[in-house]
Amino acid sequence: MSESIEFFACRVHNLHVEIIKHIQISNEQYKFRADLYKYHDALNVRNYFMIQIRPERCPLKTSYKLQVSSARPLKYCK
Repeated sequence: MSESIEFFACRVHNLHVEIIKHIQISNEQYKFRADLYKYHDALNVRNYFMIQIRPERCPLKTSYKLQVSSARPLKYCK
């Protein structure tokens, strides 16, 4: 191989390595910023929570059965 081809191949390889490093750094920064706004709250067995049921996401009978339950807080159980 000629030297110019080897130089070009080496330059392209180094460019790919730099791009991969830049993407990894960018992803780490994005994850750090996203984690700042993430809501971390663990549910315990005796906690209560509310649910909202969207009829368009459930079959008709399922959403009808759960409508009565969704009007009050539900107890969390594992």
